[in-house]
Amino acid sequence: MRMKKLTREPSKTNKADSHPPILYGHVHMAKTGGTSLNGIFANTFERVCGHKGYSYDAFQDNEQAKRKEKEGKEIHPEGRSRVFLPTMKKIGFEECDYISVETNWSFWTNTFGDGTFHGLKMELHVPCRNRLDHLMSQCNMKRKNIACDAKTDEELFKSVKECFVFLLDRYDHALLKHFDVRCFDFKKQFNDYTSYMSDILQTRRFQSTPYVKRDTNRPRNKANECIWENRAVLEKIDKYLLETVP
Repeated sequence: MRMKKLTREPSKTNKADSHPPILYGHVHMAKTGGTSLNGIFANTFERVCGHKGYSYDAFQDNEQAKRKEKEGKEIHPEGRSRVFLPTMKKIGFEECDYISVETNWSFWTNTFGDGTFHGLKMELHVPCRNRLDHLMSQCNMKRKNIACDAKTDEELFKSVKECFVFLLDRYDHALLKHFDVRCFDFKKQFNDYTSYMSDILQTRRFQSTPYVKRDTNRPRNKANECIWENRAVLEKIDKYLLETVP
């Protein structure tokens, strides 16, 4: 089984001051822009509940971030921009239309085992990103380098695995047995995907603009990434990721 591509279905659109007919879940894969997506959605739409922000206090949280930015301070996910899972569980998900969580995939089956919540059908959305580019973003976060000069494949693949940031934890094909799972293009999440969800989720009356990005990574320099200059290594890693990562 494979997840389906996200396509617009008019029957699922709402665009009203009421709850949509489906509860949506965002499977936050590390290094796919999920922190910004969660923050933007919380500031734009009602009833967004996420590890990186909730709608009900997103306005003031972003106003504080704007003040920090003006003062030249670094801005990271903290305070109300970082709501830990135990707190989310204590709050509950009854007032949520869109849930964004970055944790082991079993959270979804343990919390919403049969793909419903209080009888309401659920749909999970997973960001899809080019696997090599995704890998190098993870390497950048962990400050690791791929061993392009490795003497053996074992040594090469060991350096690949050392870059993984929960890559094998957040998503598993087992979710397809319980949920309607759709993928959206990582590159289009802040335009096409946001536009798609804007036809479903209720827009907030007050929004703090512009949204201030919370930094979770250092700047990435692709010129320092050896895989792009070594075709043989690139193809080996691409095949390894295809066979290893769901």
